[in-house]
Amino acid sequence: MGRWPRGCGKLKGNFMKLIYSNASPYARTVRVALRELEMLERMEEIAQHPFDNPAQLISFNPLCKVPCLINEDGKGIFDSQVICEYLDSKANNQLFSDINQNWQLKTYYSLTRGILDSCVAWQQDKMRGKIGESEFWQSRFISSIERGLDFLRKKINELPKEVSALTINLVTILDYLDFRHPEYDWQERHPELIDWYQIWSKRESFDATKPKA
Repeated sequence: MGRWPRGCGKLKGNFMKLIYSNASPYARTVRVALRELEMLERMEEIAQHPFDNPAQLISFNPLCKVPCLINEDGKGIFDSQVICEYLDSKANNQLFSDINQNWQLKTYYSLTRGILDSCVAWQQDKMRGKIGESEFWQSRFISSIERGLDFLRKKINELPKEVSALTINLVTILDYLDFRHPEYDWQERHPELIDWYQIWSKRESFDATKPKA
């Protein structure tokens, strides 16, 4: 594992570096993309917690958020979508080719990003503790997740048949719900997604990047 895809060429200069957190679903989408694009041999993965305000992360991303890519020219690239598109551009556009040629798929991809944002916002609200939690906002987050997944399960046959950025996002969402929000029980709410999930989640790229606390 780790060879460059045929035709993408070799990068000049030093190895790239990816600053990530094991718990971040955004970082996971990039780590899955790295494995699907077989770019690991040119990448150093560096685990850092953004809450620790690591100097290296801040120097490349003033927002102090992960993931952050330090490219072969020593420049910082963020956020997760930008990083994935950057890496994909060096691998003959394998993950975004279908999405960028189809406005419906591009819309579905945007929807997965919105669902993921709601999942993370829900977790952030939980982290405030019982005193700071907002029943109103949690209800909003859960409702948007519910509607989004219900929409996608009806479109499951329209999703790309090959691995894509959309695929990566949706598997990441479902795993993150199990990881941070098991009480949501997406399998019970959206059983139509189970077979689809079981097919894709068995890939080595997902197995190797499962979220951890």
